[in-house]
Amino acid sequence: MATVTYENVSIRYPGAENPSVSELNLEIADGEFLVLVGPSGCGKSTTLRALAGLEAVESGRILIDDQDVTRMEPAQRDIAMVFQNYALYPHMTVAKNMGFALKLAKLPQAEIKAKVEEAAELLGLTEFLDRLPKDLSGGQRQRVAMGRAIVRNPKVFLMDEPLSNLDAKLRVQTRAEVAALQRRLGTTTVYVTHDQVEAMTMGDRVAVLKDGILQQVAPPKELYLKPRNEFVAGFIGSPAMNLFPAENLTLGVRPEHMEILQHGSDAPAGWRDLQGTVDIVEELGSESYVYATCELENGGSARLVARLKDADSPARGDQVRFAYDPAVAHRFDPTSGERI
Repeated sequence: MATVTYENVSIRYPGAENPSVSELNLEIADGEFLVLVGPSGCGKSTTLRALAGLEAVESGRILIDDQDVTRMEPAQRDIAMVFQNYALYPHMTVAKNMGFALKLAKLPQAEIKAKVEEAAELLGLTEFLDRLPKDLSGGQRQRVAMGRAIVRNPKVFLMDEPLSNLDAKLRVQTRAEVAALQRRLGTTTVYVTHDQVEAMTMGDRVAVLKDGILQQVAPPKELYLKPRNEFVAGFIGSPAMNLFPAENLTLGVRPEHMEILQHGSDAPAGWRDLQGTVDIVEELGSESYVYATCELENGGSARLVARLKDADSPARGDQVRFAYDPAVAHRFDPTSGERI
């Protein structure tokens, strides 16, 4: 296990006007599961690859356990990486795939066999050790890729979108397995994803990036309840937070805090309401999301969404009144986007 530190790290690709990562400062604790999340092109994979030694750092330092590894070769950093595409050798059995790095390191065959069998038992792969990758499901192949990393017993695991090739159901199952496995092993892990639901359900902390700049790093619940700025507020949460201009600021209201008033009903005392037309209703069984274009006090309009539970959903084209309690609303500076 190890700590990881980014000190004022900037990374710029040759010929690029702006850096892909700009003056990143980030401390990752020993044994922590940290998730890097953000939209495509935000610099999250570049940040991970720089830690692996696969991208050159323009300025700043990267440290593992207080040792400066910024200019070290990847093989010297004692890290193991799990990729999106599994990167398994098709002609090798599961056992040989998992033990290949150990074989290159010239470990005794008996030690390799013991490490592979231990990792296979941990990952539920024991019965598949003699199979080829083509005979495995996508989830099993990803577990083999993880096993190959585990047998090396590295200081840090690096995972770059490792579940993105799995179908939706398997992805949910596997992300729970990965999170549980990391907690059992206690190995410091940096995990990249563009899926904010994945980030929120897996990470001890989540670091949100935009255009190469770290916006906020915090435990998942803190990100949700106290987003530092308008970008984090709009990115974290599914569906996204409602953001609209009001009273010389930008107001943010989560869909679960938006209610739809029944015909003839008044909003509770102190609440605000907005008139709108339903655009679409997403029925999810236990709940539904109602999207509507609403008229704002400044004469403009905004598309807002409310989450309904145990209530009849309106139909497309219906006129509705959204209501919210200002006490639970988030407020952001309309110019800087920072939380007020």
